[in-house]
Amino acid sequence: MHTKKDIPFHHYSETHKYVNIRDGHPVLSIDPNFPFVITQFDLMSNRAQAEIPHRHDYFELIYLEEGAGQHIIDYEPYEIKTPSFYFLSQGQIHFWKLEKGLEGKVLLFPREFLIPPATAFNHEGDLAIFNSLSKAPCVCLNDENLPKIYALFNEINEEYLRKSESSLSMLRAYVHILLVSLLRIHAKDQPQDILDTTNAMVRQFRQLVSENYLTVRSVQEYADLIGISATHLRDTVKKITGYSPGQLIRQEIIFESKRRLANTELTTAEIGYTLNFEDTSYFSRYFKRETGQSPSNYREEVRKKYQIAN
Repeated sequence: MHTKKDIPFHHYSETHKYVNIRDGHPVLSIDPNFPFVITQFDLMSNRAQAEIPHRHDYFELIYLEEGAGQHIIDYEPYEIKTPSFYFLSQGQIHFWKLEKGLEGKVLLFPREFLIPPATAFNHEGDLAIFNSLSKAPCVCLNDENLPKIYALFNEINEEYLRKSESSLSMLRAYVHILLVSLLRIHAKDQPQDILDTTNAMVRQFRQLVSENYLTVRSVQEYADLIGISATHLRDTVKKITGYSPGQLIRQEIIFESKRRLANTELTTAEIGYTLNFEDTSYFSRYFKRETGQSPSNYREEVRKKYQIAN
């Protein structure tokens, strides 16, 4: 069993410490000051397949070639499928319940890789794509698209090994192509065309909700931020996602509620307060209405299921 005090963070700056050692030397050289890493599971220690909940202060793009079991992301279990991609945003909780060890490649990068602080280029759109894909259980590949993705990985690996002055720009370009390619693969499996212009607005809405749900709760406020009418936002979001905007806002609040119930010692009232519920008893009713469980029952159940000690 593991304690939940604070879910441990795996820090980008410490990644170089967790490379396997062979014949007294690390099998991969990682520069903690270079904001990008491409590696694979057999080069990294068991920490890369950790079976206890943890989170990262960086973004992680996982390509699984082999493996079996479950990938638990924010306490939602997903059966491992191969070959496929999994996307982990900064701060997401995840761990593995493995029946067969993992084989595959991993891209790691901090936020400043996509959004460099000292450049005119802003890859915020790539971050939006990444966060959109991180809400999907996985993106599965097939014989048709696998060769293209593999060729991209080879280009990324060659550029990473080069580490010249222009390498970061090249790596950003390759990662951009990779993310857009994976979004297109994912889009093919969706009932609606998630790449049309209408859907760009829906993605913008979901991104705004993920960034502002603690303080912005009304559909009208989000419509104002986007510059459209609340009616247009409601109709379009419902058509594309099957959910109303209000439901998606509530999902984000419940998502964070579950994280805090599982991973902190805060009381239900304190969690309600940190989530900006002025009436903490209303938070309990709100949680039960949305999930069918009281906050205390959910906390007890999730801790028992994943052996999180009191």
